[in-house]
Amino acid sequence: MRHGLKMAALAALLALCACGKGAPAADKKEADKDEGPGITLTEEQSEGLGLQTAKLTPASYRGQLAGYGMVMSFDTIAQSDADTTSAEAAAAQSQAAAARARDLSTGEDAAVSRETYEAAAAKAATDAASVLLARRKADAAFGPDAPWRTPAQRTAILQRLQSGKSVLVKVTFPIGATVAPQRFNVARMGANGRSWPTGAVWNAPADAAIPGRSLFALVDGSGLAQGERVIATIPVGAAVAGVLVPRSALVMGESDSWAYLKTGENTYVRSRIDTSRPDGDGYFVSQGFTPGQEVVTTGAGQLYAREVNPATEPAD
Repeated sequence: MRHGLKMAALAALLALCACGKGAPAADKKEADKDEGPGITLTEEQSEGLGLQTAKLTPASYRGQLAGYGMVMSFDTIAQSDADTTSAEAAAAQSQAAAARARDLSTGEDAAVSRETYEAAAAKAATDAASVLLARRKADAAFGPDAPWRTPAQRTAILQRLQSGKSVLVKVTFPIGATVAPQRFNVARMGANGRSWPTGAVWNAPADAAIPGRSLFALVDGSGLAQGERVIATIPVGAAVAGVLVPRSALVMGESDSWAYLKTGENTYVRSRIDTSRPDGDGYFVSQGFTPGQEVVTTGAGQLYAREVNPATEPAD
C-alpha cells in the first residue's frame, strides 16, 4: 500500500514537471504564428532582389461608425425651390391685389364691388395655402431643419449647388446607432483615399426602404457627382497608437497578410499584418510593428518567394 502511494506521488510530480515544460513551448508556438522564420541574405542577394525599405512612422486610429448614402440630384432640390418660390410669388401678388380691392371697395366712391374684393381675398387665401403646401413638401423631402428657410438662404445655397462648389448628401447610419446631427466625413464608395468633412448637418426624413438614422449634409469642394454613392464615417471611442504600414509592403501567403521587417544588416523577418483597418495608402497596425522599424516596400514578394523556396534565385 505504501509503495502504491509513493508511485502515485511520483507520477503526479512528473506530470507537474511536464506541464511546466510545456507551457513556455506552447506560448512560443502561439507567438510564432505571427512571425515567419526570417531570412538572411548576402549583400549581393539583397541587391539582386531590389529590396528597398522605409521607416515606419507613428500613427493613431479611432474606431468609426460607418453609414452609406448618395449625392442628391440637383434637379430634385431645384424643383422643390421652384415650387416654393412660385407659390410665394403668387401669394404675394394675390395679397397685394386683395389689399387694393379692399381699399377700392370701401367708401361712398367705391370703384369695385364687394364681391370683387371677396373674390380677391379668397384668391389670396388659396395662394397662402399653396405656400404652406409647398413648404410642407420641402420639409417632407429635406426635413424641417434644412438651412434654407428664407429666400436669401435658398438662393445662396442653390448657387453653390448649381456651380458644383457644394453637394448635398443623404446618408443613413445603422439601426440602433446613437447618431446626433454632427459633422462627419464623406468619401467615395470603394475608395481608400481622400475624404471630405461635412458642413451643415441636419436630420433627414426616415426612409422606409433603408432603415436606420438618416442625415442630410452639405459638403464643399469635394468634386462628388450627382447620384454618386458615398461612405460616411463618424469617429467613436478613444484613439489607439500604432504605425501606418504602406500598402506596397503587403505580401499574401499562407492564407494571411505579411510584411517584412529588416532586423539586421541583411536580415528580414516576416510579420503578420492585421488589414482590418485600411488608412489611405496603407494599413494602420497597433501590434507587431513599432515606429522607426524598417519595413520592405519594394521586393517583398521576391523575398517571400526566396524564404519559402530557398532555391529561388533572383533573375539576371
